[in-house]
Amino acid sequence: MEQVKRKIGVMISIVVVAVALLGFMGVRHEPKSLPQKGYLAPNFTLTDMQGKTVTLSQLKGHLVYINFFASWCPPCKMETPDIEQMYQKYGNKVDFIAINMTPSDSLSGLKAYINSYGVTYPVFLDSQGSVESTYNVMDIPTSFFINQQGVIIDRVTGMMTPTGMQSEFSKLLATH
Repeated sequence: MEQVKRKIGVMISIVVVAVALLGFMGVRHEPKSLPQKGYLAPNFTLTDMQGKTVTLSQLKGHLVYINFFASWCPPCKMETPDIEQMYQKYGNKVDFIAINMTPSDSLSGLKAYINSYGVTYPVFLDSQGSVESTYNVMDIPTSFFINQQGVIIDRVTGMMTPTGMQSEFSKLLATH
């Protein structure tokens, strides 16, 4: 009987330690502004080619679409007409912020890109690469859809199809 009690005590101890370890391993201490779905979008201030600035925190209360791109990026080029179409369709309901990854681009290339694709949505320069870094952008294009509370409702890495883009904008507008 004593031996059974001891075995049960050992088994209970093992279970308690296992549960404690699993609980500890499952605890994540992440910053509140991790650039992922469900987190607050990190704040930034950028300037466009005309000297106009945008600060993300000033857009709280608005729906926001952010797109990181470069003029030399083939998937970015393929996606641009669809972004322009979404801007024409939703630009009065959603604030568009295209962020040119300027350290890996050139202003002359960017100007040619804007003219070639007839871009009318706002394009801002990340001249130091700081926003790109803060948002942990590794591949382009990368897009963020942000609700009125400043929370990222989706992050899309890679080129979106027109159907996928429409779906993302519909989800964003449904949060309104």
